[in-house]
Amino acid sequence: MTKEEITEFKQTIERTIIPIVQNMTEDQIKTIISVVEREHPELPKGFGSMLYEQILIMKYNKK
Repeated sequence: MTKEEITEFKQTIERTIIPIVQNMTEDQIKTIISVVEREHPELPKGFGSMLYEQILIMKYNKK
């Protein structure tokens, strides 16, 4: 990913996902990501793990 793509990706997470996961447990977040990965096998390998990591970083840095 280019620097611009990374910035856009993080902004999208912050704008769309963080408000939803703010009151969710880590297990709930993992479950949702697992379901999405199962339903979308075309996602790159490791995408779910990377997304989970970014969500946690942003979620806990907000508090």
